[in-house]
Parts: sequence; structure tokens; C-alpha cells
Amino acid sequence: MSPATINDPFPAEWGLVGLLDGDDGFTESRDEDTDDKYAWGGILVRTSRAHFKLTKSFTALEDNLLTRSLIWPGSTDTQLIVPKPDRIKIAFETREGTKVKRLICAQYAEVSVDGDITENETDLTTYKLVATIYPTSGKVLFNRQFTAGS
Repeated sequence: MSPATINDPFPAEWGLVGLLDGDDGFTESRDEDTDDKYAWGGILVRTSRAHFKLTKSFTALEDNLLTRSLIWPGSTDTQLIVPKPDRIKIAFETREGTKVKRLICAQYAEVSVDGDITENETDLTTYKLVATIYPTSGKVLFNRQFTAGS
């Protein structure tokens, strides 16, 4: 269940990834195939579009139960298995003073690791994750909630 309005908190069944890297923020990437159609004389008359894909990337700074379930879906505390992303609900929320913006996926998403995870003595271990957003049958990707002025 998603919050009904921006003033409603997320229900208890929603988990928190924890602290995120604010400098990395949320990176949104769009991908689609396009094919230009030309009339005689090289005049562009149409561009067909297909295979739209939207991803949102973020960097988690915490190693907690939810983060581990995104990095190693299906694994346990004692065994890591080959990951196959689970279909999950995901939301992205930003706050600046009293301004709040939320994007709540309308259908579901699959989250996977985006790049390498490096552990060493001097640096904080970060987990770069990318969420592939799946639309509803009506092509809705997100439900957007926001406070006035956002």
C-alpha cells in the first residue's frame, strides 16, 4: 500500500534503504529505440519510437537488511546465492526545507548492483544500485506526490 497523499507517511511494510549519497543523488536514465522515416527528397516525416526503458540510480551508504536484500536477493545471512532481482515497490523522496517530492512506482521495479562494490581500510563502502522501473498496462511509471512549491 502506498501513502495516499504527501502528508501521509509510508506504511510500516515499506523498508528504508538508509542513508544515501547526496552528492550522487538520483540519476534518471531513459532509453528507447528510435527510427526516422523520410519521404522522397530526404524530408523527415515521422520518428517511430519503441522499447522505452527508465532506470533510476542511487548510492546506498548503509549495510542493512534491506540493502543486502537488494544486493543479494534470495540470499541468507550465511549463504550468498546468484542474484535474481525481486519485483518490488520503490519510491524516491527528496526533502528541501518544507518542500517534499515523492515518486512512487506505479507497478514495480527490479533493483540490481550497478558496478563494483569495493571494501577497503580507508573508504566508506558504497553500494551503487540501479532500479529498472516497469510501467502499468496504461504506461504509468510513477505516481507523483509533492508539497506546494515543489
